[in-house]
Amino acid sequence: MEGVESRRAQCSGLPSDSNENHGVTKSDFFSAFKVDDEVQEVVLLDGDARHSESADKITNKRDAMKIYYPSSEHPQSVELSHDDIKCLEPESLLSSPIMNFYIMYLQQPMSSISIPKGKCHIFNTYFFSKLEALISKVDKASYFLKLRRWWKGIDIFRKAYILFPVHADTHWSLVIICMPSKEDQSGLIILHLDSLKFHRSRHIFSVVERFLKEEWTYLNKNGSLEECPIQEMVWKNLPRKIEKKPIAVPQQENEYDCGLFVLYYMQRFIEQAPERLHKKDLSMFGKRWFQPEEASALRTKIQSVLLQLFHEAKPNNNTPEQQTTGPSLVEAKSKNNLMEPTVPEQPVEGSSAKLASPNHLDGSSIQPTSFEHPLECS
Repeated sequence: MEGVESRRAQCSGLPSDSNENHGVTKSDFFSAFKVDDEVQEVVLLDGDARHSESADKITNKRDAMKIYYPSSEHPQSVELSHDDIKCLEPESLLSSPIMNFYIMYLQQPMSSISIPKGKCHIFNTYFFSKLEALISKVDKASYFLKLRRWWKGIDIFRKAYILFPVHADTHWSLVIICMPSKEDQSGLIILHLDSLKFHRSRHIFSVVERFLKEEWTYLNKNGSLEECPIQEMVWKNLPRKIEKKPIAVPQQENEYDCGLFVLYYMQRFIEQAPERLHKKDLSMFGKRWFQPEEASALRTKIQSVLLQLFHEAKPNNNTPEQQTTGPSLVEAKSKNNLMEPTVPEQPVEGSSAKLASPNHLDGSSIQPTSFEHPLECS
């Protein structure tokens, strides 16, 4: 992927010349927004961005250090450098490190959460691209066996909800998979939430539906189920019991807040969702679900929390290059009391994070690294 780019402030969902998105052209797309003639330099980090080697040289230990959330020993530890915070500057697009930071932040105890422990599973920003790659593989069965390591030990169909972001064309959207209870004779529901209606829901549904069908086929062939995770008749006919619904949700009012909206969709859904979602519960969504300013306000909130964590971190007394863990970073409470993490947090994907190269899905292993590991709701 490309490194940090300084680009004209633009919508995170800007179409490429060769990409068709509901027939939207670049000129049509920009006509929806008022764009100033003045060129503004902003930091843009797309899905797997890493900072350019030409970035400003680190001048002190605090700038050089890294923090790990919730700790360096945590299997889903998120690595973040002070430089990553740049994408939280006004009119900048969110990077995967920041997205995954807040996803992990949402895993901490929340006073208003309504989903019982263990009922929700959240994959990080890398997951959808791994699923998408399945379509083009010649040996799909072999690829899928390797891909299953992403949810090793997790019974997908026993969860109430599976959530993960989608990143494409410098735009973010969200997928929520809703599993029925054992008493419910209706099937699975795949929801797609998009703050610009820019991503092609049909393509996303196709990718997610293939994932569910492949897992269903694997479990049936290998006799891996001790008992049916959902209603038996629904399970037997699962490939025909999957509904797909693009959801009307509050829309961003600028060109750069799509990542913030995805994170806020997640937050609001986790707080408000019933133990199991039924069709009638879809009324919880809508364009008036919340005010757009609430999602946009996450920018300053996340920035505030991260700056606090770095301020409280103790730089290593040795070389600037040495990494600094933050076991002393505790009680980073949000002002609105929606979230009260008992330990600090941080992002997963890699601008400054020194990640191994993306998992080699065509090679010997696609075991997620500690930075790419799926996240479990607590």
